[in-house]
Amino acid sequence: MIAWMQKHKKYLVVTIWVSTIAFVAAGMIGWGQYNFSFASGNVAKVGRVLITQEELDMAYKQLVDAYSQSIPNFKDLDEKQIKAMGLERSALQVLINQALLKNLALDLGLGVSSDEIIAEIKKSSMFQKDGHFDEELYKKLLQENHYRPSAFEDNVKNALILQKISALFPKATTPLEFDSFLWALQLQDKVRIKILEPQAVVLKESDLKSYYEQHKNTYKKPPSYTLESVEVKPEELKAGVSTQQLQDYYQKNKSAYSKGGKLEDFEHVKDKVQQAYLLHKAQELALEKYLALKKNTLKPNAQTLSNLPYSEAINQKIEALRVGEVLKPQSYEGGWLVVKLRTKDSNQIQTFKEAQAQVRAALSAIQQKEQLEKEASQQVKNFQGEDIGTITSDFQGSIHDLSPEQSQKLVRHIFNQPYKQGYVILEGPKAVLYQIYAQDFKHTLKDTHTLKEAFGNLKAQSFDGVLVSMLRAQYPITLYAKNLQE
Repeated sequence: MIAWMQKHKKYLVVTIWVSTIAFVAAGMIGWGQYNFSFASGNVAKVGRVLITQEELDMAYKQLVDAYSQSIPNFKDLDEKQIKAMGLERSALQVLINQALLKNLALDLGLGVSSDEIIAEIKKSSMFQKDGHFDEELYKKLLQENHYRPSAFEDNVKNALILQKISALFPKATTPLEFDSFLWALQLQDKVRIKILEPQAVVLKESDLKSYYEQHKNTYKKPPSYTLESVEVKPEELKAGVSTQQLQDYYQKNKSAYSKGGKLEDFEHVKDKVQQAYLLHKAQELALEKYLALKKNTLKPNAQTLSNLPYSEAINQKIEALRVGEVLKPQSYEGGWLVVKLRTKDSNQIQTFKEAQAQVRAALSAIQQKEQLEKEASQQVKNFQGEDIGTITSDFQGSIHDLSPEQSQKLVRHIFNQPYKQGYVILEGPKAVLYQIYAQDFKHTLKDTHTLKEAFGNLKAQSFDGVLVSMLRAQYPITLYAKNLQE
């Protein structure tokens, strides 16, 4: 999940613009469930504007909320994992960008009156009762969420200032801009192609050995694991179980043996009770084995394995163990499994004989690609290709006997190149010669509304980036918090 978050991080960063009071008010709700220090003092200064620790705490909380609503299972992360993502730095960058705009507002003479702040707060449905602003409700909500009125009203003031700054700059997309953006997407090419298949290559053993020596470190054996393992199966404990033990277990766990709200008789559920009891005792015994393995008082026979034989989930946990670590009891094949990693070897190199088939395949592919490259470069200027009709940048499907992936790569290559003819080497390997013999801008786009929205966002991001860069050059930024300095 962390990998997913890092990949999509750029889509989740809060913008520098705060468009409505709802954003500020919404950020207040749920405040009590987070552990923020509200430390006094300033974390940064931008021009004439100070950024306080309290502001950073609030911005961080809003950013955490944005992530939790956008990323699956984000709420399962603890505070340490969230901190490792660098969200506090991201929150600070948002505040710095906003502070740059506040400096611009100061220089332009823009301000916000008390009446404007009051009017904006009164408009929020969060503080209304029966359609009217309720001052008692306002104070109660702030108090319940540990929000000082002055801090909340400062946030409202900042939001209004940013709205006024935002209103100074064009946000709408003009028809000419949008038409220019669509122009490239409406382009369609009429293309002829010729596919070149690779020829078989003859490889000498000396060539194979030479290639192996140069690349032997890439031909490693699968990691081997020396494990000490103990399996505890419930059925193995059955012999020592008495009816009295089962009855005692039944009495302690009656809630598990009710049907339709009525408790089932012990004799009627005796088999179920025995099954649950044995599994419970097996887990207790597995925990004892786990502690004994940790203390080295239990030393079962070790076995060395290259292919771990357990479930995928257990195998992954074993692969992540450090040498000497013991895996806590895992549910496995109706019982429990405890594993200790004695040694792990990830650096064994395959011998030439073991790697020969892989070496042959790799060297064959290299030589075939070289052969195809040479042949394609010779034929590309004068080849007679087969007409495949019209292609567009959003093409989906297969072209002739190319796979969908190969077809996509061919189309991307054609649209990314400024030349009307050329060639591309695809996996396989195979070469495809192509020639564009006609072009037009008649491709019909399916969802121009979404495209217009995307272009508007792209334009806004580009404009924001230029504006922030300009303001950074004008207003000095000083960071006081060492842990947030880059």
